[in-house]
Amino acid sequence: MACFIAPMSLAIVTTLFRKKIPERLKIVWLNVMLWGGVIMLAVEHIAHQEVVLYPPFLTAMQNPAEIPVMLQEMATIGVTMTIAILFVWVAMVVISQRNIQSIKKDIKN
Repeated sequence: MACFIAPMSLAIVTTLFRKKIPERLKIVWLNVMLWGGVIMLAVEHIAHQEVVLYPPFLTAMQNPAEIPVMLQEMATIGVTMTIAILFVWVAMVVISQRNIQSIKKDIKN
């Protein structure tokens, strides 16, 4: 229903503060992964008519009984997806930094 809102929230924050984050952390990689996932999920939700292009936009908001289910999905699935994306990004940055250190070591020798 609205699981894409959790990664979208983080994507907005990282996009707004990207210039304040050190370049070695490759925040651009995280932003691409987050926004790509958000767009993909939004398109999928639009295709399944869970998101519509008129208010209230989220079809779960039309029925008050579905709002807790939507919030539960956002809290469980959305947060889990966001954590998974963060884990992959951290792994990519660590591997990248190790490769850079290895290359610098080879150059010194």
